[in-house]
Amino acid sequence: MLPPEAVFEATLLDVTQPDQPPVVLGRQRRQPAGQPPYALWIPYPSAGFVPKGRYEVRTTVTLEGRLLLASDRRYPVPQDAAYRHVDVQMQRLLPLAATVEASVPLLLTHWRLVEMAGEALSRPADGVTVPHLVFQADEPRVAGSGGCNRFLADYEWQPQSGHLRMGQLVSNISLCLQSSGLETQYFEALLAVRGFRQVGTQLLLRGAEGEQLLRFEAVETPPS
Repeated sequence: MLPPEAVFEATLLDVTQPDQPPVVLGRQRRQPAGQPPYALWIPYPSAGFVPKGRYEVRTTVTLEGRLLLASDRRYPVPQDAAYRHVDVQMQRLLPLAATVEASVPLLLTHWRLVEMAGEALSRPADGVTVPHLVFQADEPRVAGSGGCNRFLADYEWQPQSGHLRMGQLVSNISLCLQSSGLETQYFEALLAVRGFRQVGTQLLLRGAEGEQLLRFEAVETPPS
């Protein structure tokens, strides 16, 4: 049974551009959430759907800003308007030390790098690719960008202990003079990660001695 103060939220996202935060096309909230299952409509601008675009529905249940349940994988939305019905399953999150303060899921969230080695990164201009990562849900892989080159890597994690480690990064090779130093430092820091913790909408990645290496913020693009 969910607490009476719980909040259910369903969001329709445009995820066509993998290197940019997902764009919110519509969002519905039920407060109080009541008990599942939930049935609702998400209003959205029909012009937001374009041919070859990719769209998903994601859902959460929170209590006082802390995550209780979240959709467990990607739930794509069909292009044909006559078939835009999506059934979504949610998974209950256990109150573990690494995630008990989380307000967004670790998996599938677009995590933008905001601090590295204690130094805050300057806020990027709109449309500029910045260092980020996304943990996939259907397989233990993480994808992202260093600001110039995209990368893929396997990851292993143990939510109970907060352990997180990434395998060898595989990336394309492009010459980017302005971001090459930052990108190299970012990739090296990712390989040194041994643990994680979520606080609200932030993700903290730590080294072998518990030191904070990287800090990320969950981001999405609001509707225009």
